[in-house]
Amino acid sequence: TFKIINSFKLIIQPFRNFVCEFLEVHNFNIFKTVFHFFYGFWLKIFSQIFFHFCWFLLVYDDLEEDFRAIQKRKTWFNPIGHKLAAFNSLTRRLDTVQALVADCEHPSVKRMKNVEAYMNRYDTVAESICKLRMKMDDFSLIKVIGRGAFGEVQLVRHKTTQKVYAMKLLSKFEMIKRSDSAFFWEERDIMAHANSEWIVQLHFAFQDTKYLYMVMDYMPGGDLVNLMSNYDVPEKWAKFYCAEVVLALDAIHSMGFVHRDVKPDNMLLDKHGHLKLADFGTCMRMDADGLVRSDTAVGTPDYISPEVLQSQGGEGVYGRECDWWSVGVFLYEMLVGDTPFYADSLVGTYSKIMDHRNSLHFPTDIEISHNAKSLICGFLTDRTRRLGRNGVEEIKSHLFFQNDQWTFDNLRECVPPVVPELAGDDDTSNFDDVDKDESPEENFSTPKAFAGNHLPFVGFTYSRDYHLSICEGVKKYEIETTN
Repeated sequence: TFKIINSFKLIIQPFRNFVCEFLEVHNFNIFKTVFHFFYGFWLKIFSQIFFHFCWFLLVYDDLEEDFRAIQKRKTWFNPIGHKLAAFNSLTRRLDTVQALVADCEHPSVKRMKNVEAYMNRYDTVAESICKLRMKMDDFSLIKVIGRGAFGEVQLVRHKTTQKVYAMKLLSKFEMIKRSDSAFFWEERDIMAHANSEWIVQLHFAFQDTKYLYMVMDYMPGGDLVNLMSNYDVPEKWAKFYCAEVVLALDAIHSMGFVHRDVKPDNMLLDKHGHLKLADFGTCMRMDADGLVRSDTAVGTPDYISPEVLQSQGGEGVYGRECDWWSVGVFLYEMLVGDTPFYADSLVGTYSKIMDHRNSLHFPTDIEISHNAKSLICGFLTDRTRRLGRNGVEEIKSHLFFQNDQWTFDNLRECVPPVVPELAGDDDTSNFDDVDKDESPEENFSTPKAFAGNHLPFVGFTYSRDYHLSICEGVKKYEIETTN
């Protein structure tokens, strides 16, 4: 049967190519109509048979890239897939209306005849959209728990559900100004689409004229910086937290991203004491060859790898191994109390990193096991010889992680070394007080012509609850259709 089909495929190939090309832009009903018109009414039966046979060839030949690409782009037989696509399309359209109105409301732009016509039609529409969509007023501020170069992190409570979240505010002005080092889309996508217990989850994303807002899991246990400042971390603890970081980074790498800013500040503890990785604003998607290309050195000086440091001002090419370097620095810091390449000046730190073969030393007054030193040295070496370059399994199998209490498979079910003592869901005792920001707020200057400052953020809006309900429906639909 297969030989007959394959032989006939050679004959039918020109017609099959026509089918593929036609399916790119039309649906089946139009296709059949064209066939009926082309052959005439008296050949209607033959055209039906021919159409269905062409369709059978398309389904049968699942090894052909052209049809597989069509299948990936289309969801003809999945109404729930249509629902998700429709929701994403609606979100983008609403974002577009709001963005265009925000960019056109300046007097210098409004004077243009076409812009004025648009504003007269959509200004009130944008106001209605703003009232109906999620906004800052839907949350009550509890406390500011962090502040960075691009914005701040607030602890908030949703007024309707009374749930507590961490809300990250990013200045749109700063995102545009520092587009070479601010990867807000990567951060949003990773937290929105990651299906991992090791990654902080995004629940909502929305925006106004000044800020991007990301509403995330609140991690009341604080970060590893706080833990290391409160405890002398024994090697047993260091082994546990290092293992959790390895699993978290493997989740990021499996999604096709390099983190590039792995440090204790970005390792947060949930209410049970388990670790989750956060702050993906420096993440970059890897190419098909597993590498990223950047001419900007991003990251934190003490934790940055030599290859990332060398990328500044040139064409830097590196992969996920840069994150494993940072894990080596983190493990050293937990066991020693300082980072391995610390110096009084930034130049001194960078010099030590570039000369790591000679500058890496272990203090003689602190007891560190041979296996711990071996793992650290395996991380803090040239990228061509660095541990993890051949996959995460060679890290997991290192002797340092051998113990009789947990494995990498059941680590999440084990009781962590430190379990936070919390007074409530809004407990912030594990976070330092953040001084009030006295610096003047920068915003977009008044443009003399259409600038499109808000267009880069179209599609940023997101709701996890809606996406999860659709995904559950997709799974149910797939099970039903399979059975």
